[in-house]
Amino acid sequence: MNISEQNRLGDVLKFEIDKNYSREVVTVASGQNLKIGTVVGIKSENGEAKIVSIADGETDGSDKAFGVLLDNVDASEKSLKALVLARGGIVASSSLVFPEGSTSEQIAKLTADLDARGIIVRQSA
Repeated sequence: MNISEQNRLGDVLKFEIDKNYSREVVTVASGQNLKIGTVVGIKSENGEAKIVSIADGETDGSDKAFGVLLDNVDASEKSLKALVLARGGIVASSSLVFPEGSTSEQIAKLTADLDARGIIVRQSA
């Protein structure tokens, strides 16, 4: 019998400068069911900035990593508020969720996006 446990905040987030500085309350666009640790982008939807899963090849902001989702969010039916690590932290690479089918080059680009925002991805974290 295999037992599998979902990631928790401590599995993803290993360090942050200060929760009041590092975290942002954001709106997750409807139609998405995102897991903790998902690397997310941000784009403007009807004049409001909303979090979306990464969409490679787009030019609307959803192609760049904005941060890392800090909880599971099921926004399948409607947009919901969520907490994102947006700057100043260290995350564990093994707990990050990238878009299905991401290549090593795409993951490297998204990791560089996070690094530019002050979010460091560590393998040993």
